[in-house]
Amino acid sequence: MTNRPQTRRLMSSRKQMIADSLFVVQIIAAITFCGAYTLRSVTDVTGSSVAQFGLVVMFSGLNLALSIGAHRASPSRTTRQGIATYAVWIVLMLILIGVVSTNSVYQWNEKDTTTLGTALVLIVIVLVIAGMKKVSPNDPMMKGLLAVAFKSVPQVLLAWKFFAEGASGTPGLSIWVGHFCIIIRLGQIYFMVREAGWDRNRVWLAISEISNGLSWIIATAVWVFV
Repeated sequence: MTNRPQTRRLMSSRKQMIADSLFVVQIIAAITFCGAYTLRSVTDVTGSSVAQFGLVVMFSGLNLALSIGAHRASPSRTTRQGIATYAVWIVLMLILIGVVSTNSVYQWNEKDTTTLGTALVLIVIVLVIAGMKKVSPNDPMMKGLLAVAFKSVPQVLLAWKFFAEGASGTPGLSIWVGHFCIIIRLGQIYFMVREAGWDRNRVWLAISEISNGLSWIIATAVWVFV
């Protein structure tokens, strides 16, 4: 698999309509997820983690970069929608961080430090491996591995925070819509692949989202338990 420009396969009008619908639904779901979380955070931040939210922004930024790479390899309306999807997530998560941070009840604690520290250790490991294998930090594989470091592993630690502190600050609507959002984004990636095949950007974009989905299942299981 290479990053060279690829010949785009024209999708039928029906498939393009489905791809367009997935994009619209994804944006509505993203607003619902972050909107419910933000409204809850005005009064309740139990179990919330600014560190984890910040890493979500980084995760979205890396997947935005992968989407841009996929667009450069084979530009289309679907890849532009992928770019817009992650850009919207970045904006919404920054708003959520602002609301949680300004809630006087919220306090950074050792679990936030552990979450951030774990992500930093994983980043160092990924960069060391890249240096040993002489892989550029701009390589799609590096972006994908860093996306996993920023989101999937810290999301497991979010489950730990839920278990230790409670999770009333995380609304059920956001929990379940979060799963829906991941499935929809995987659907968007599917249509990117249908258009242009598996280039390295699309491969690692899919891997990062699958890892995200698996770790969100773990966080959800603990949320239900507590």
